Amino acid sequence: MKKLLCLLLAALCVCLVACGGEEISQVESTPAESSVTESKEESSMESSEEISIDVIQTLRDSAEGMIDSLTYKNNGKMGDLDGPAFAVYSEVGYNGASATLDLKNASLQRVLPDGRYVNAYAFFGIDVYSGAYWQNCVDVGFCRSGSTGKWHLFYNMYQPLNESTSTWYESSVNLPDDIYDMTFAMEGDQYVRLTVTGRNRGRTDTVLVEVKGAKANGSNTAFLFNAALDYPPNTKVDREGNYSEDFAEITLANSDKNLFFKDLYVSDLKLYSESKPEGEAWTPEMTNSTGIWPDKSVSVFDYAPTTVYTFDGSSYLIDLDMNRKKAE
Repeated sequence: MKKLLCLLLAALCVCLVACGGEEISQVESTPAESSVTESKEESSMESSEEISIDVIQTLRDSAEGMIDSLTYKNNGKMGDLDGPAFAVYSEVGYNGASATLDLKNASLQRVLPDGRYVNAYAFFGIDVYSGAYWQNCVDVGFCRSGSTGKWHLFYNMYQPLNESTSTWYESSVNLPDDIYDMTFAMEGDQYVRLTVTGRNRGRTDTVLVEVKGAKANGSNTAFLFNAALDYPPNTKVDREGNYSEDFAEITLANSDKNLFFKDLYVSDLKLYSESKPEGEAWTPEMTNSTGIWPDKSVSVFDYAPTTVYTFDGSSYLIDLDMNRKKAE
């Protein structure tokens, strides 16, 4: 599908959104990229917590299945096509979603030796439909941008309810590495709220977002969860060093440079509806499609930048690792 390129003057960057429908071709892409210049990180590992190798290895050992860039071919919509990514899309008919997101045990390294960086995202999204046709979308969740940036909330919308509303937002509240409970639910017609609460440090943030056309009962909305690495403009080069919008080339040019967002565990994914206001586990039967980028149809890759361990359909362990030789 075609992508929509939105000029974000405040961020001076190209904005791409991960939501978007299968039937029409307005939008299928990822969130905006920050081009803010900041000082280099003091440490090559961004997590301030000691990574619990035992926790992650236990999860890998207990996984029910695994998909990766070399073996899995997407068989439905996948809107996030401009960097290593994973996305799962629900069917239409839901008015909320929730999950537990473990940023405490995730491993993240986004900064190149010369100070350039990629950005990391983990977020919910909502797609709005008019009959069988996609109409609007919003992505809302965690963003980590800049060379020394902390986790914080963002949103990115396709079509605002009010013309005066900015389509891009980043919260000023810094969120520490922690395990977060995320709730993302309609709050009346045309509004959705994300609230995140840290289990260990108690840090909370919330954002209310316009979703033009969305009905509170969920009759015309579908939800998604997405994790991704994205490229600011100064990292968009091919293997010859020339500027490029070919994201396979960009990924290969930035491979083997110690960039990764891995060991990201999202669990207890739930969907909510008028008939199940208490929520129910997000099972494969409630899923429209599961997608990764790159998948095996992008045949230029000789390694797997994206690997996802699957559990009961409502939990995933996500590795976005742009290195051929994986760290032990």
